[in-house]
Amino acid sequence: IVGCAPITFSNLQSAKLIDKGKFEYTPSFSSSVNTINYGLQTAYGLSEKYNLRLRLERIVINVDFEDDTSSFLKLSDFNFNESLIHLSFGLKFQLLENKWAIYLPISFTKADNGNNVFKQIEPTIIYTSSLGKYFELNPSMKTLIPIDSEYKDLLLAYNIGLGISPNFTQWVFRSEMGFLSTLDLDSIIPHFSIGISIYP
Repeated sequence: IVGCAPITFSNLQSAKLIDKGKFEYTPSFSSSVNTINYGLQTAYGLSEKYNLRLRLERIVINVDFEDDTSSFLKLSDFNFNESLIHLSFGLKFQLLENKWAIYLPISFTKADNGNNVFKQIEPTIIYTSSLGKYFELNPSMKTLIPIDSEYKDLLLAYNIGLGISPNFTQWVFRSEMGFLSTLDLDSIIPHFSIGISIYP
């Protein structure tokens, strides 16, 4: 999967929408198999039912094998290092206030040393459940649909996030875990992410 598809599949948001004319900023860090991501998401309230969201991430892949003298293979020949930039944007709209939302972004991912841009549509459904005054649970699922690519298979991302804050209108600490898989679950990539949403 890593060789054929982008590895940005975390969500790090809730089903809640921000108010018209307001902004949200969410810097984040994600760790996956041989991969780390540094990112920033921002959202703007177009209306009470629609938000415009944008995401920019730096992706660093580092596969580093050490040679084993007992092996007939020189494992270091398989070392791989690559840096990529990921940009996505789209509309998020409310299905049920503060409970259910759908986000419909289009994404573009490009390696520093390549000319090809991997394009996807990533429809995402998000649910939020409040757990008392200071916690919220944010499960989500997205489908990654390639556009104009040799890689035609759909991928699915399943995430579950936890939001923690004494005041959800000012800031929220977010942690999330999940995995990216093929439809038949033949290949799975897990991730763990943290971020903080700020509402100025």
